[in-house]
Amino acid sequence: MFAIDEMAYKSPLRAWPPVGKLLLALALLLGSLLSPTPVVPLIVLLIGLVLLYRSCHLRLPNIMALACMETMLTLVITVAIIAVLLPGEMIWRANIANISIHVSREGANLAFLLLMRTMAGFVVLLFFATSTPIPHLFLAMRQVGLPAFLAELVVLVYRYSFMLLEQMQQMATAADCRLGFRGARQSMRTMGHLAANLFGRSMDFAERAQSALMCRNFRGQFMPFRQPARLTWLWIAGPVVVLALLVLAGHQFQHLLVI
Repeated sequence: MFAIDEMAYKSPLRAWPPVGKLLLALALLLGSLLSPTPVVPLIVLLIGLVLLYRSCHLRLPNIMALACMETMLTLVITVAIIAVLLPGEMIWRANIANISIHVSREGANLAFLLLMRTMAGFVVLLFFATSTPIPHLFLAMRQVGLPAFLAELVVLVYRYSFMLLEQMQQMATAADCRLGFRGARQSMRTMGHLAANLFGRSMDFAERAQSALMCRNFRGQFMPFRQPARLTWLWIAGPVVVLALLVLAGHQFQHLLVI
């Protein structure tokens, strides 16, 4: 198990300007959100997968892969509920346990659009996270005008959230070695103990982390060992062109629906 920051330092895309990557990610996200058709989010999803492959070859830490699968499962359940509840022209009907389930054309189209938008945004954010070390992320936020205290807060939350995930995985592995997940009842009890212990450990971890920062004379600045590449006009014009092309594609295929 290795941290997301170590993964970012090994990424070939680390040499790209951090602000340029941030502008590119924002352009892809905005293009996906502004599109009335699922074609553009699908294009953004493919672009994000290509960038993510170049960044880490789609190899994520175990805890991150598990979090991605849980997120996708929650997303699929959510869009399925939307497809069932939204009224409109019925295209599918089934009776399950004496319960009639209807899926409308409008609900299916909206559900697929939301699914594509969410998956595209998730993959684009993973590309940015796996290719941008924490000091580079801090510099990018400061260069776009974010106040120093907000940038510091974002970086600390971003960094320590992954460390807590690693700690949770270690606790789950230890509980599994002690047969803590044998049976549904025992698994529920073990998960309750893990959640309670994780809260206590997170408080202790926060105190130790604050003491460590104070011992290192931390002044709210995350300075990189080597300065990242500087932002050029190509990295400003490129995301603008990408956003414009995505918006044009959305208008071109605005009447194209799934069903």
